[in-house]
Amino acid sequence: LGKNYSNQEFVRQILRCLTRSWTPKVTEIEEAKDLSTLPLEQLLGSLMTHETTMKNHENVEVKKKKTIALRASKGENKKAFKKKFPQEEESCKREEPTCYECKNPGHFKNECPNLKKKEKINKDDPSSSEEESDEEVANIAFMAIEEEDEDEVNFTFDELQNAYENLFNEYKNVCIKNKSLKKDVCSMSKELENLRNENNNFINDIESLKEENEKLKLEITALKKTFSKFSNSSDKLDNLLGLQRCVFDKAGLGYEEMTNVKYFNNFFVKKN
Repeated sequence: LGKNYSNQEFVRQILRCLTRSWTPKVTEIEEAKDLSTLPLEQLLGSLMTHETTMKNHENVEVKKKKTIALRASKGENKKAFKKKFPQEEESCKREEPTCYECKNPGHFKNECPNLKKKEKINKDDPSSSEEESDEEVANIAFMAIEEEDEDEVNFTFDELQNAYENLFNEYKNVCIKNKSLKKDVCSMSKELENLRNENNNFINDIESLKEENEKLKLEITALKKTFSKFSNSSDKLDNLLGLQRCVFDKAGLGYEEMTNVKYFNNFFVKKN
């Protein structure tokens, strides 16, 4: 409904929602911790650790029950075997042993002298010891279960609690490092943005300088054309000036030059 709950309210709500099997753990937390300052992550980690410990104990109890059931079934099999063959067992106790090889009393089959002769024939006979093989299989299964129980490592609640607290402290340190790294990233991002802006400004300056350079090139080309025009005009003016004649030069069409004619010989007279 849009209500914001504080950390203390979350902690108390979680502790109230737990079942009766969690009552000892809830009591322990309330007595050992200050609920007003207890972080929510630490509470959840402690509850998860307790749950893992309970599951480990349940698994151990289940394996113990399986082991007891296997032992009981083994004993029941022996009892059933005794009930099935009671006469043979009593006859073995009362009478002397009889060899099944030569049918003579006084020794067992493994002590019979004729056994070595037929050893190769009876070696591959699988129907000789069915009951013994069943018992061996049961013993092997029982030994495997015992080895699994010995190899399994059961941690106590205190060990798991210490491990969780160590992990929680590491988590805090990682969070602090993460915050500092985020600050560094923010500062570096700002610096990168400033460098990008400066780069864009430099690019704009370069573009404007290129445009100005192109304009100057066009002006230079126009000035060269104007200079070439003035240069041609100067050459033409010099040519025209070179073609001019003196006022007294009457050479031309229908004019014959007179010889020995002196013009203004006494134009400039020295003063006595």
